[in-house]
Amino acid sequence: MQTPMNQHIIIAQKAEGRKEEIESLRNIPDDIIHEVKKAGLVKKWAAKEYGGQESSVENVTDMIQSISYHNGSLAWVIAVTGCSSLFSGYLKEGQARSLFADDKAMIGGFAGPAGMAVRTEKGLLVNGRWSWGSGISHCSHIVGGVALMEEGRPIGTALIFMRPGEVTMHDNWHVLGLKGSHSVDYSVKDLVIPDDRWSMFPLKEAVIDAPIYRFSFLGALSMSVASVGLGLAKRAIDEIEALAKVKSPFGFGKKLSERAIFQKEFAILNGQYKAATALFSQTIREGQAEVEQGLCSSKSKGAIRLASCHAIQMCTSVVNGAYQLGGGSAIRESSKLEEIMRDMNVVSQHGMVAPGNYRTVGALMLGNQVPEQML
Repeated sequence: MQTPMNQHIIIAQKAEGRKEEIESLRNIPDDIIHEVKKAGLVKKWAAKEYGGQESSVENVTDMIQSISYHNGSLAWVIAVTGCSSLFSGYLKEGQARSLFADDKAMIGGFAGPAGMAVRTEKGLLVNGRWSWGSGISHCSHIVGGVALMEEGRPIGTALIFMRPGEVTMHDNWHVLGLKGSHSVDYSVKDLVIPDDRWSMFPLKEAVIDAPIYRFSFLGALSMSVASVGLGLAKRAIDEIEALAKVKSPFGFGKKLSERAIFQKEFAILNGQYKAATALFSQTIREGQAEVEQGLCSSKSKGAIRLASCHAIQMCTSVVNGAYQLGGGSAIRESSKLEEIMRDMNVVSQHGMVAPGNYRTVGALMLGNQVPEQML
């Protein structure tokens, strides 16, 4: 499916215009998600034979940034569920087709082994509760990571694909930012998953030979998350610039844009944003060039994680700095800066871009052995 160049922006602008409704629902409305699916925005990385596009990382991360510029919650849902379409290049043909071939296919959930499963004659017997189920109320299948147990001991990890009706969703998404992402907890009790709906995890080798499936799987996720932050930061800079050109504190004197201290701080914010985008874009280009020739090396995987973490660190500083420069004008719910500040500070908490990732990257750079599944 070929998506018109600006279709994702039209959808994002529609979501921005309905921000109050989205935050009140704590979810993206069904009609907007219908447009997202129709435009193929969550199947960009799905295999072509299942109706996907096998798009480049650059193409998808640019799209996410453009959406986030308008609405962080919508960008977040598209980013994390869109990453799940990568599974289509790793799973066996029959399983992948059953999950992704439908035009309305959308898969989300948490792949970390928060649940437990034991083998039975009918499949896996699963119990568990997972968090960060972003967008799962709109999903055709919901993933969950499980520890495979045998005689009371873990013998490996797996990924299960659950149908929405098999899952209990817990209404606990009451948060500071990304309010519309509906990233609720979800759980199952004594659920039997047949053998055609689970796979060992991590997925180590792709079965479809395309550049996107040679790229770092976790790296693509970290870059998708970071792209939400980059879009928010760009909007924060534009918002504070527009405010500075009309605001005079206390109603008299120079406008903010004419004041030396503001000019200095505004330049710093721009420098931080440009540093983030420069490293991010360069790393994507280098990673894509490598996967065009073969597999993504450990060195490249480390670089991808570094660029993602650095982007979030810089973007958080940019957004919070812009919010502070806005003064009293930024604190009201009617201010876009207030919305962006809330969203950015939730984005920065995601495990794929949290500061702890620097340790993993640093260990790799210093010649230490780092488990491949951590990259």
